[in-house]
Amino acid sequence: MFKYKKTTAFLMSLLICFSASANSVFAEETTTETTVETSTESETVAEEEQTEETSEEESEIETVTSGDFTYSVTDDGTVCIEGCTSMETDLVIPESIDGMTVTELGETAFGNTPDQIYETISIPATVTYISEENPFMYCRELREITVDSANENYISENGVLYLKDKSILLCYPPTKEGDSFEIPEGVIEIGTAGLYDTKLSEIKFPSTLEYIGNFGVGGNTNLKSADMGNTVINLLDSGSFSECTSLSEVILPDTLVEINLIAFMNCESLEEITLPESLTSVGQSAFMGTAMKKVHIPDSVTDIGYSAFGYSDEETAVDDFLIIGSYNSAAYTYANDSDEDYDYSNNFEFTTPEAAEELEEYDSFEKQMYEDFEYTVIDGEALITRCWSSEAKIEVPSEIDGTPVTRIYTSAFGNSTAEEIIIPESVKTIGKLVFYGCASLKNLTLNGAETIGESAFAMCDALENITISGNCKTIEGDEPFVSCKLLQSINITDGDGEYSSENGVLYNKDKSVLLVYPQSKSDKEFKVPDSVKEIGMSAFYKNLYLETVELPKVEKICAYAFEASNSLKKAVLSKNLKTVEFYAFADCPCLESIRVYESTDVIGDYAFGYKFDSAAAESGETTSEDNMVTVDGFKIYADKDSSAYNYAKACDIEVVSGTVELFGKNVVVGFLWAVAGIIVAVIAGIAGFFIVKNVKKKKKENKKEK
Repeated sequence: MFKYKKTTAFLMSLLICFSASANSVFAEETTTETTVETSTESETVAEEEQTEETSEEESEIETVTSGDFTYSVTDDGTVCIEGCTSMETDLVIPESIDGMTVTELGETAFGNTPDQIYETISIPATVTYISEENPFMYCRELREITVDSANENYISENGVLYLKDKSILLCYPPTKEGDSFEIPEGVIEIGTAGLYDTKLSEIKFPSTLEYIGNFGVGGNTNLKSADMGNTVINLLDSGSFSECTSLSEVILPDTLVEINLIAFMNCESLEEITLPESLTSVGQSAFMGTAMKKVHIPDSVTDIGYSAFGYSDEETAVDDFLIIGSYNSAAYTYANDSDEDYDYSNNFEFTTPEAAEELEEYDSFEKQMYEDFEYTVIDGEALITRCWSSEAKIEVPSEIDGTPVTRIYTSAFGNSTAEEIIIPESVKTIGKLVFYGCASLKNLTLNGAETIGESAFAMCDALENITISGNCKTIEGDEPFVSCKLLQSINITDGDGEYSSENGVLYNKDKSVLLVYPQSKSDKEFKVPDSVKEIGMSAFYKNLYLETVELPKVEKICAYAFEASNSLKKAVLSKNLKTVEFYAFADCPCLESIRVYESTDVIGDYAFGYKFDSAAAESGETTSEDNMVTVDGFKIYADKDSSAYNYAKACDIEVVSGTVELFGKNVVVGFLWAVAGIIVAVIAGIAGFFIVKNVKKKKKENKKEK
């Protein structure tokens, strides 16, 4: 998960140091592939190795000092300025030194400490290369850069240095007058420290901008807003906005793919940010030291660096920091990740976007108490937001102080210990997860509910009976009762809603779809009504008792419909059946065979003849598909070359063709023909006997008459 974990301690310390004082961090470009170490030992090793590398590099470069300048000679015999000791505030770079043309400005051309006195610097036409690591970054008094108009590689406009075609902004002088700057259209890149530590409080970014380099806009303590929404930026490199202490608003473009380490570190006024769906990577400490208390991380993000979110410094986590994202995502992993080797453990609160939105809504309510009920009044109607009752039986009032109770809010009864809950007819809306985790709840009556939210009954492990208003129009979610393992009956009262029931089984209004057959309904045999054309998703999931089911007119069986029905021995499919979706009869250990007719032309993965391999799953070395294995001895009876026949062959399941079902038994067609032949012969023999006998009788009668 954390491929950056504590990115090379030496590099990290340099990055942090420069963000505060602009030292030599830019000697090496930082990338997301950097490996992180933070132990004292590894810091020491890293520093020693870096010192040795630097010494070797310095010893390889032969420099000469001439007057105020130190230089090296390039391969083509020209001068690269490596240092300057001039005390002139208005510095003019000469065209030549010691008879050689000046063509390059090295990384430390104007010093390597942030105490340089230069206020203006003039660049001659001869300069063809300026180090990408920005040799001006230590000139903290600089207010203007000028370039000879004859220079073919660089240009200055209003004291700001660009490449000649103005595709890259190289340096905006730190003390340049003015508090607002509009970067020209056509600029694709802000170079290393290109707009670092300026007086600007407003920066307008061009639509052409694709990249902001290391500390490109860092250290701008007056900058309050950074609207990049109209740009095409794909990468914000290391420290790109670090130390912008007044920055309170950031708008990122929907083209952004990567935010590198410490990109917004110590932006202490930044309370929130919206990460785009295009984003895939957030580097180490990217938002460390901000004022953020929560962050929504989109599912597109697959890599998150150590301390990227929720840390005030490298060791201190922000209290009650909230991560918002999807379960099984990088966001969820980050919220709970730990590593003993690095002695850290994230223990952040985690929630989904939907739940976070509802939590924000809940916090906005002006809540009151009535007995054990917390409620709020909206548009003259009472909304129950929470029930604090510890009673075994709870009856929700139909009105509070003359105000009708019409809604129950999300999770209002969550984890209640009540055994029975009665909701009055006045309540028309039941929110999401309202009864979540009511582990003691056995009986539930919803007298007037027209809308029941998603997962309202999730984890109601003891729920046995539920009565729902006949006026109910919506029960949200594909599997509303899937976790109610003791459920015996669902009853719908009379009304003009969208649901009906019969003998405790839930259907849609006209009984064309069977929605839920309760898991603990104890009947061993069940014949689906002829009106039913579809079996809903997970409709019979994990039923404990059903042994035989007949589906006389069913045309579609949805996914997981009979999955894990442990007692199911026989399923009689319809000759009208067209579709059987994935996992429909998976993990039914007692089901040894099934007959599928030629009309069935769509069969999903693992629909028949598979079981769940718990041993493989526990090993943790397989995918969810690998955990499904074929059932030994399972047979499919199907016509040759039918969809069911081809499914069996593809899955290496035994398939038997050339049979018909007769009195509940599969009989070979050839045998039937043989039996039929014998029967025909016997009938023919008997008929012949009587015919002969009749002929003899006639002859005898005729003879007698004569």
